[in-house]
Amino acid sequence: MKLWARIEESRVVETFSHPTDPTPLFVPGWMWVEAPEGTRQGATYDGSTFANPPEPEEPTTPPTPEPARRLLLTPAEFRNSFSAFEEVAIVDFAAGVGAPGGDDAQTKTIRRVVGVFFERLRDPHLQTVDLADPRNLAGLDLLVGAGILSAERRAAIAQGVPA
Repeated sequence: MKLWARIEESRVVETFSHPTDPTPLFVPGWMWVEAPEGTRQGATYDGSTFANPPEPEEPTTPPTPEPARRLLLTPAEFRNSFSAFEEVAIVDFAAGVGAPGGDDAQTKTIRRVVGVFFERLRDPHLQTVDLADPRNLAGLDLLVGAGILSAERRAAIAQGVPA
């Protein structure tokens, strides 16, 4: 079977497989030209050569948007952002129990600040913890500096909870 291309204004508008010239089979005035295998609709024809259009690009899947996150949490939601092991490490560090850092004045101050930071979460009057508040982020930074949280865990906690 031969491939025939119907040409309009130097462009292939359709192709047709047939053993002989299909001109008598269709509307008078349509121009049919024998075309090489693989010629596609949309190809250009300059009177002697066919040029196919570029291959269509594969559709790309749009990236999955990150789920919305809330930075304004209840104290319980914020406390639940920490694992049980992290919470024990925070309490132990604040109390000076088996925690790294020594007993110099700076370490003692950091221990007290970490204790105050975490104890505030138990205040029944506290309604929200705002993770956009620099003071709360500084508290997380203290936990990283004390070796309780890794920088990655700090970043994960600072992202809040799913909205």
